[in-house]
Amino acid sequence: MIDRFRPGMVFSEEVTLSPALVESFAQFSGDRNPLHLQADSAREYGFARPVAHGAIQSAIVSRLIGMKVPGPGAVWMSQSMEWMRPAFVGDTIRVEAEIESVSAGAETLSLILRATNQQNEELMKGTAKVKVATKLAEDTSGANPKEPRVALVTGGSRGIGAAIAKALAAAGMEVAVACKSNRTAAALVVQQIISAGGRAQCYVSCLEETGSAAALVQQVQADFGRLDVIVHAATQPVLPLSVTEAKAEDLRAYNRLHVEVPLELAQAAAPGMTERRFGRLIFMGTSYLFGTPPPKMAAYVAAKQGLWGLVRCLAVELGPQQITVNMLSPGMTITDLTADIPQRMKEAEARRIPVRRLAVPEDAGHAAAFLASDAAGYVSGQNLPLTGGPV
Repeated sequence: MIDRFRPGMVFSEEVTLSPALVESFAQFSGDRNPLHLQADSAREYGFARPVAHGAIQSAIVSRLIGMKVPGPGAVWMSQSMEWMRPAFVGDTIRVEAEIESVSAGAETLSLILRATNQQNEELMKGTAKVKVATKLAEDTSGANPKEPRVALVTGGSRGIGAAIAKALAAAGMEVAVACKSNRTAAALVVQQIISAGGRAQCYVSCLEETGSAAALVQQVQADFGRLDVIVHAATQPVLPLSVTEAKAEDLRAYNRLHVEVPLELAQAAAPGMTERRFGRLIFMGTSYLFGTPPPKMAAYVAAKQGLWGLVRCLAVELGPQQITVNMLSPGMTITDLTADIPQRMKEAEARRIPVRRLAVPEDAGHAAAFLASDAAGYVSGQNLPLTGGPV
């Protein structure tokens, strides 16, 4: 980024012009002028020692530009050099590039060049212009860290959340399993992960309380040393309320858990993810966001629609830090939350779905494991319907 550079900054390299270096440069360039390589020939031309190729100083400037100012990806646009006196084989020379000016609009640096020998005698002076490169693609195929990645799953004690926690553990992640109050169920998920050879820990957090989400993230980071993935699967019982029955407090309750908490989780985790240039935020939506919503779900659907808007905005703002943000929207899934739905209604729904079955929690687990992986680094701002067919 060009904002790293300021006029007056000086970058330098010191190089000893050894006989081996000069010989190597002569072989590469094809310039085997005996003045550069033979002491007798140098004396014939009035020099006490062989004269090193002046282009070696240009090569050192190239090293400065390519590795320091501005560094990898830089494009050398122009140069002007004047050699004041010769550099001899055996000399140690210092080549400097000082930033004369910075053009933020053109993303270029104007440099003042100079070279001196060990006696501080001026050998070369000049100027150069370089363009600061901007990456247009990034290879993340080698991004796997030495330490296992760490995932936090809210609502991880049962149903979809538990399946996601176990799927992430099976993918090699260490998992923080968070629940509101059912520590026994969360502890069972943790034990299942540990028995399978993974690492997991149980957390109890009432996310309805302001600040609880940020505190949960901080505790997980303190215990595991990092946090790379968050899956927010926590939910509350969905009570059927018609638009004439719903009250403002009903909207606030759903909005708190499905909009405010995701924002708090993202804000708390983003700094660490930004530092490592890797992050995965996954939020649970609903198939009700597609097509015509069912009656008596206004408060719930409104909150999930707000979450979808937040997901899209987070994806835009966190994308430059290589943090992806996505939503999973399952249809009717066989969990405790759907236990009270009549069997006949479930059968009718299964017949309607193209794959002719209802979803199971593991379907969401597999999808979340993919979105949390390196392979999904180019998938962001998306709402993936887990509906068994077109929506």
